[in-house]
Order: sequence, then structure tokens, then C-alpha cells
Amino acid sequence: MIRRVAVIVPAANEEGLIGSCLSSIRAAREHLYRSSADVHVRIVVVLDRCADATPAIAAACGDVQPVTISAGSVGAARLAGAAAALAGGGRSSELWLANTDADCEVPANWLTSMVIEASLGAQVLLGTVLPGPGLGPPARTEWARRHHLRDGHPHVHGANFGIRGDAYLALGGWQPLATGEDADLARRAARSGHLRIARTASIPVVTSVRSSGRAPRGFSSYLRALGAAGARP
Repeated sequence: MIRRVAVIVPAANEEGLIGSCLSSIRAAREHLYRSSADVHVRIVVVLDRCADATPAIAAACGDVQPVTISAGSVGAARLAGAAAALAGGGRSSELWLANTDADCEVPANWLTSMVIEASLGAQVLLGTVLPGPGLGPPARTEWARRHHLRDGHPHVHGANFGIRGDAYLALGGWQPLATGEDADLARRAARSGHLRIARTASIPVVTSVRSSGRAPRGFSSYLRALGAAGARP
């Protein structure tokens, strides 16, 4: 039974987007509390080489646990956030690690659905993402062509990735990779042969469509490639 949820948010100079991200997470927490008052949620923001107002915005929320690192790596940031969450004590099997990104907004039922999936036996949850406003028509058309968002989908996104604490530890956790840390952990989960992995399209996370991302060959690079592909005759 899940008794604790830690939402882990890597952030590297995200002053323009971290506020809306945290607001959406807090709304998802309140949604969960209305149905599961015995589950405690904490929000861990990993501040990675931030040189802007991101730390101040996170601190102004009052209920965010900051973790400061200087790695310049989303994998290292997720790793540090998970370590902070696990250091809180209690059984790892009762802890759910919900991961998203600082340039994203989660739906109100995000945490509620994750906890329900965990109660049904899921140890890993792979959700979907949707590009936010501002994506050009060629790229959006190409996105729709490549992404048939349904339960059982094949996609992996660190911005919508949940895992039970004991499963996380058994897999060895996040690797400190500059990019692809999400696919790496999902691949190890699949190869374990015994973990129950839920692939759901019911709780899509909306992500920014900025052209300059924080991770090399990350989501922004993918969107740029979609735009180029969609513009070809």
C-alpha cells in the first residue's frame, strides 16, 4: 500500500515555467488528498546549476523541499531527488516516486491515478505527454501521426514516470545520464522480467514546446526534428 508519494522535479534555470509546474503539482496533491487522506505527498525540486530566480520561486511555495546540485545532468538530478525522497525513512515499498519536469504541467488526477495503479499492482507507470501551445502545424501534424496515445503505448517520458520505491532500488535507480535516463530505467524494468509495468494514456502531462531544451538530444530536439519532418514535401 502506498503511504507516501514524492514528486521529483529537476530544474535548471526554469524561472519562467517552474511556477506553473508547481501549481499543477499542488493541485494534483489536493486531488489525491480528497480521496486518500492517509497518503502524504512531498515535492522535491532539484536545483541543478540554477543561476536565475528558480530557487526563489520554489522557496516561495513554502512546501517544497529543495535539493541543490551542480551536475548539469537531468539523470543526476532525478537521482538526487530520489535519494532525498528515500532518505525520509519508512518502507520503500510504501513510497511512490512520481517524476516530471519543471517545464511541464501535470493533470489534476495525476497523483490519484498513479496511486490507484499502484494499488492494482503496478510497480512502474509510464505515462504520456502532450506538446503545449505554440507547436507549429507541421510539427503538430507529425506528432499526431507518430503518437497514438492509448493504454499500452510504447512511449517513455521522464516527465511522466512513476515507480515504487522498492522497485526503484532493486533496479539500481536512475543513472546520471545527460539524456535518455528515462528510457534506460524503463528498459531495465522491462528486462527484469518480474516487475508489473503500467502504460497509461489517461494522465497526459503537458510539456513546453520551447526550441532550446536543457538536455542534449532531449524533447526539444525531438520537436525540432518533427517540425523539419513535417515541413518536407
